[in-house]
Amino acid sequence: MDWDLCKTFVAVAETASFAAAARRLRSSHPTVGRKIAELESQLGIPLFARSTGGLSLTAHGRKFHEHVEAMAAAALRAEAAVSATGAQARGIVKLSIGSTLASHWLMPKLGPFLRGHDHIQLEIITHPYPASVRRREADVVLRPVDSGEENLIGRKIGRLGTGFYASRDYAARHRLPERRDEWKGQSVIGFADRLSNERLARWSDAITRQGSMVMRCSSQGDMLAAARAGLGISTLSCFVATAYPDLVRVAPQKLASVADLWLLAHPDLVDLPAVRAVIDFVTACAREDRVRLRG
Repeated sequence: MDWDLCKTFVAVAETASFAAAARRLRSSHPTVGRKIAELESQLGIPLFARSTGGLSLTAHGRKFHEHVEAMAAAALRAEAAVSATGAQARGIVKLSIGSTLASHWLMPKLGPFLRGHDHIQLEIITHPYPASVRRREADVVLRPVDSGEENLIGRKIGRLGTGFYASRDYAARHRLPERRDEWKGQSVIGFADRLSNERLARWSDAITRQGSMVMRCSSQGDMLAAARAGLGISTLSCFVATAYPDLVRVAPQKLASVADLWLLAHPDLVDLPAVRAVIDFVTACAREDRVRLRG
């Protein structure tokens, strides 16, 4: 059986949509539809029921999905077993990492690693974040939560500090708050994308509730730009904000939120030399920058 057809089937089963599956597979809607039709024709059974609410697995589809998941796990184990016998780390490694950590922290450090591992092609995956290892969207993930439902293995490699920052220009025009009851009259830059920043948004809103929300941004890059433009006080990752001398920390000893950073991989992938090289590199970077990351 064509494994490519099975991968397409899994993508459609998990997204309930030809269009969404096409985006995940970097394919096209017609191609995904054609492959599902071909698979259903080969098996002689309908795998999906179509309705206005999207696609859902039929009884045959659910049974087939169980077998395909087993096939995927077996393929992963076979890849790991063969690759682990090689003496040199080589191949493509997909690292899922938040866009802010990727651009402001990891990218400047990658030069020596890539020059020393010229047989490794590193793919930095920032969207969707976090990518799924089980669906092979990523091989390694760096995220502020542990293994979750994917049964990944790894460890906590650091802590990520977040604080409030304002421009020196803003600080010259306002008396910066030191306590929660001193936020009245302050201009606040908050989170527009509360779904992906739920914990930070709640923390920020609770502290700044007496201030005036002048803007909400969906990306940390925009929040950084707004703070540097003197538009108000913004929540920023400490390792980002401290790189800009035109920013000052607001209440540096009191208003800081800290999240753990977990580096995780599928248990069948960690022995691949290329994957292990990436894991060891990111771990060493986090250890070296532990004070900076924590803020």
